[in-house]
Amino acid sequence: MIKFFRGSGIGPVLLLSLAALALWGQYFISPPPLTDSPGVDPMPLWGLITRALEGFPLLAVIFSFVLMLIVAIVMVRFNTAIFFIPRRTYMPALLYILLYAVFPGEMVLNPALPAALLIVAGIWRMVSAYRVNGMTFNFFDAALLISTAGLFYAGAVWFIILVIIGVLILRSPDMREITVALAGALLPWIVFYAVWYVTGGDLSDLTDTIRHNLFDPVSPINWGRSLIILLVVTGLNLLPALFSLVREMPTYKIRSRKTFELFLWMIALSVAAYLLVPAVTEEMFAVLAIPAAFIMAGYYTFARRLATAEILLWLMVIMLIIERLWPW
Repeated sequence: MIKFFRGSGIGPVLLLSLAALALWGQYFISPPPLTDSPGVDPMPLWGLITRALEGFPLLAVIFSFVLMLIVAIVMVRFNTAIFFIPRRTYMPALLYILLYAVFPGEMVLNPALPAALLIVAGIWRMVSAYRVNGMTFNFFDAALLISTAGLFYAGAVWFIILVIIGVLILRSPDMREITVALAGALLPWIVFYAVWYVTGGDLSDLTDTIRHNLFDPVSPINWGRSLIILLVVTGLNLLPALFSLVREMPTYKIRSRKTFELFLWMIALSVAAYLLVPAVTEEMFAVLAIPAAFIMAGYYTFARRLATAEILLWLMVIMLIIERLWPW
């Protein structure tokens, strides 16, 4: 399977589509009911989407499925444009689709999914700023995108820190670019508050909704034994990729090395938010899966011990199937 997805022909695209449809098949056949967390209003932009899809569970499944595919396609295009994994491959898309399916209860109408799309677009803008002469506004764009993601999913707000880290990693320290990035992070919220006020909304209600989504604890999911085993197997796939990345990074081209440094920071921020912020739950996996998929893809694409990597990847696929059939 790894050799097959290392390529970039029509075959991997067809199999990728079939794999995605297989993982989502049960939701197309029997769409889950649309429920919100009791007593907690969603973030404002996400609330517009959920209200529009209320009463149309199949349409919600289609919307989520298409959005996930768009994230996977953008990831492939990101690598093709920047070439930090020095091969044209659909492996990042395959791994993102598999990783996103680890928590099946968070697959349909996950607010972190549109946030993930905006975050990967923001990282793309940041990496594109490398070696741009003079002051660049790429970090303004990146902060604008990631901050807007927070209007869909409150947990995305913590990734604004990633923009500041990106300025320090990709550029020589420049207070003007940091200031511009902070302005880009504030702009979506200023505009949204202004629109909310002009349209007659109560600013205190909006602030309370945002505060609840940022800090209030939410109900945890049911951690079944099959899910725990699946997470262990997923970790067994990620750990060798991380060790390989740390070992091989000094040999990478500078832009590739800095891109993977951003991915490592993204993983650290995701884990820290999950552990320290009560409002962040398993839905954050939609964002965490982006750097994890890229790092694993880089490992699989150039793995020396291909048999070991192939076994680990197949174990994850098999556990995904078992977890769906017997979620005990």
